[in-house]
Amino acid sequence: MKAFIYDMDGVIVDSEPVHLRVEKHILETQGIHDVTWEELEAYQGSSDLNMWQDMAQKYHLKEAPEKYVKAKNYIFDRTMHEEGATPIAGVLTLIGRTHALRAQGVKTAIASSSERSFIEFVMASLGIADKFDTYESGAELPQSKPDPAIYLKTAATLLVDPRDCVVLEDTENGARAAKAAGMYCIGFVSPHSGKQDLSMADEVVDDMADVDLAKFFV
Repeated sequence: MKAFIYDMDGVIVDSEPVHLRVEKHILETQGIHDVTWEELEAYQGSSDLNMWQDMAQKYHLKEAPEKYVKAKNYIFDRTMHEEGATPIAGVLTLIGRTHALRAQGVKTAIASSSERSFIEFVMASLGIADKFDTYESGAELPQSKPDPAIYLKTAATLLVDPRDCVVLEDTENGARAAKAAGMYCIGFVSPHSGKQDLSMADEVVDDMADVDLAKFFV
């Protein structure tokens, strides 16, 4: 293997609960009060536009999906800046370990469905901006996870064959995207990502300390 790629929400930063709170709040302002947490959790790992396109169709929302995306991003960003970015337990240690592998030529990246500005905020807040060779935002691509586009783009940017990449993902959408790209996927049971089907992942861990880098990088 030649690269280790991190998803971000639910893997690096504990932001999934904020995403859900903001989405539910916006739907309630539109008179939609019967959306369950489980329904919203199904979109974790995918892009905001994908989620709001579905919501607009299902609940006959009055505004264009793009308007809800803009509102969600504004409230979400404000909330995260107010509350701060909280790292997932153990991830900073793991990032340090993968960063050390760069001396052996191993490349590292973030591939997130979040907006580029939020990825940059998280990296700056956690002091990890210098730990990655690149970072990619799925919000800038026509297709979101579970489509493999973001992972294929990340591999291309790193100049690494997708089959030589290890991905750490916490959602079904993300794991499906990684596998569709032909990558090895480690499913992480994140504490606040809800009930996610990670059965398609090559292995599943519930603690960052259980990620065995020696299995991939000698």
